[in-house]
Order: sequence, then C-alpha cells, then structure tokens
Amino acid sequence: MFNERAVCQAIIDSACELSWPRERFKVQVLDDSTDRVTRELVDDKVLEWKERGLNCECLRRTNRQGYKAGALKEGLEVLKEYDYVAIFDADFKPDTDFLMATVPYLIDNPEVGYVQTRWVFANPDESYLTKAQEISLNFHCRCEQFVHFATGGFFNFNGTAGVWRRKAIVTVGGWKSRTTVEDMDLSLRTYVNGWKAIYLTDVTCINELPASFFAYRKQQHRWTCGPVQLWRKASSDIWNSSLPMTRKLELICCYFGVRKFATHWVSLGFFCGLVPLSIFTPEVSIPLWSLVHLPVVVTVTTAMFTPKGWLHCILYVLFENGMGIVKLWAVIAGVLDLKNAQEWVVTTKLGSSDKRPGTQTPVVARDCRMYAGEMIMSCFVLTAAFYGIFSVNKWSFSIFLTLQGLVFMAFGFNMVDCGGLLGGRLGNNNAAMKPVKAVKAERSYTL
Repeated sequence: MFNERAVCQAIIDSACELSWPRERFKVQVLDDSTDRVTRELVDDKVLEWKERGLNCECLRRTNRQGYKAGALKEGLEVLKEYDYVAIFDADFKPDTDFLMATVPYLIDNPEVGYVQTRWVFANPDESYLTKAQEISLNFHCRCEQFVHFATGGFFNFNGTAGVWRRKAIVTVGGWKSRTTVEDMDLSLRTYVNGWKAIYLTDVTCINELPASFFAYRKQQHRWTCGPVQLWRKASSDIWNSSLPMTRKLELICCYFGVRKFATHWVSLGFFCGLVPLSIFTPEVSIPLWSLVHLPVVVTVTTAMFTPKGWLHCILYVLFENGMGIVKLWAVIAGVLDLKNAQEWVVTTKLGSSDKRPGTQTPVVARDCRMYAGEMIMSCFVLTAAFYGIFSVNKWSFSIFLTLQGLVFMAFGFNMVDCGGLLGGRLGNNNAAMKPVKAVKAERSYTL
C-alpha cells in the first residue's frame, strides 16, 4: 500500500480475520507509505493484532524501486517457509472464508500456479463514472476471464484477490517491474512455462471503484500501456515456448494484438475520426450496420453482465469513446516505450461505498484540471455535428456526434467527478499497493 490512509486499517483487519490455522498463517503488510499518519495507522493496527497473538508484520522499504512488483518481490523473499501467498490490494475486503474457498484448489492440483477470484464492487452507484467502470469490469471478470479459463486459454492474474503457489512464482523468475502490469507479466510467464490457473466465479472479493476522474485516467493509462509493453517484450518468449502453435498465435495476435492494441485504435479512429470526417464528405457512405447494429450488439452483450446494465448502454458507449484519447496515448507510450510508459500513480481509495460515499478523509476542493486533448476533440466532433445538421441534413450521425462531443467536453473540463456533470449520485477515490498475506499448509492437509 502507498498512503492509503482511508482503507489501510480495514484491509489489515480483513486479512487478519481470515479463517486458517493460526500456526500456519502470517499476515504481511507491504507499506511503502510516506505519509506519517498512514504509517502510524498501519503500525497501530499491526501492533493490535500482534498483541492478540497473530503472526503479523509490516515490511517497509527505504525506496519505491519497482513500485508494486518491487514490494512484492521483497516481501516474498522473507516468506520462504510458506507455500501459498494470498494477495490483496488495500481497498479489497475478502470474506473470512476466502482461504478455505481457494487454497484447496492449489493443494489438490499441484500443476496449478494461482487461483483468481471474481471482483465485486462496493460503490458502483456512487456516480456515472463508477457505473461505467462496473459495466466494463463485470464484463471482464464475469465473461472474458471465465471464457479464457473455460477454454483452456491464458487469463491473467488481476493483481489482487487471488492466491499464488510460491513455487510457481519462484520457478518463473519472480515478480518483475519491466512493465506496469506485473500481475499480467507473472501470470503470462507461468502460463508459458506450463503452469495452469483456476478462475473462480463463485468466490468473490469486494473492492472500491475509483470515483476521481484524474485517478481513473491514471489507472486506465497504466492498465492500457502495461499490456502493450508486455506484448512488445514477451512476444519472443511466447513464440519460443513449447506452447502449441495455435496458442502462440492466439496470445500474440488475438489476446495482445487485437484486444490490447488494435481495439483502442479502431474504437477512437472509427467513432471519433471516420464518422465525423464522413459528415464533411457526403459522397462517403458509412454502412448503418457498422455505426448502429454492431455497436449495439457489442454494448448490450457487455452490459448484460451487470444487473440493469442495459439502462446505461448509451452513456456507456459515449463514456468508453470519451476515454479513447487516454487509452490510445497509453498504447502509443507502450509501443514506443516513452517516459510515461513506466509511470505509476497510485489510485488512492477513500473507503467509499454506495451507502457511504467518499468518507474517512478530509473534504478537498474538486480537482480543477482540464484536458486539452478532450477539449480539442470536442470542438472537432461538435463542429462535424453542427455541419451535419445545418448543411447536409445528416441527422442520424449528427445526433450521435452531438452527444459524443458533449461527453468529450465534460471530460475536457473535468466535469466527471462527484459534483460535476457526470458525477451525480447514481464519487470520490482510487488503488493501492498491497498487503500480502501468506499461508502455509501441510502437504497432507485436506478440507
């Protein structure tokens, strides 16, 4: 964790309350915090659990080298006597039976390197920003990850709410900080080296969605740039591995090439580039299926994994298109290995939920940053929309472009946070580094 003042004690409590034989259980808090108050809160909570007889310790570093991966690497080095390591970001709250529901899969299946559980969210209705995230992440967690697992393909460890076999981490070279997605990096290396993984949809772990637009932008930059970095750096390892040719091509071309790279170019380029430009060239005709039918199918199938998600389909499409500039710039940074490709801004969480939004931290003035890229795109899209309405009578395209231009304007003027145009009650916060917890099991242990 790093300066997670609002949630640092809650995750320590949640970790220490997990059900497991106490003599084979240790809680390790990896705290890189520089904030004095946060460090004191962590120390107080660790001391409290120590006095209650639990094996609990806080590990602090003198520098943040390697960020999250660096902290996890150093933490693992002092856990040589433990076989399994459960990892939680600071804003996660696992149920007490989490280990009992996950570790047996590792005990009974020695070829399994890690078990990933499904995320659920504490504050999806805090704002339209968090609602859009819920729709996107529910699709990822309930559909993408499960389908990859069910078909025997690669699915990445999500960085938290999962349990690793220590041997699997060590045999593939441990945690590495060569990208900003150390979790995907490690899970890819285990997959390429023959380890299997299990995805549990029926075991969930609640966490908090970032409700700060600035924090969300930084998070999405990291989540988009990191896989592209990994694609560039790990493709040769994938190609030279013993995986079947079909799996190699699926990973390099489909998983990374299409899903992590091309999607962002097509999304922004088509809806916010080609469609507006077609307004100025009446002789160019865009098929209705590409503008309406296909996006409707994609959006509905994405939203169907969120209860009543279909009610937010239109806003979700506009929101995702609006984030296109952030994601496309992240892709470019990852491909060219620009300076900000290794940028790591911790997404600080405020301990908020639908019932208690954004509490536990002092109230601060709303972020007044403005974003030039989104404002320029707003002017371009709205110009095309007005030209279509008043000059060439392309009403169908122009209505869509007007809405999209207004969303870009809201993004550009930073009207997405709580209290802004899209921040109404439907936020305030973002992520973490992590407490790591390890459990040691006897080889013969059964449930």
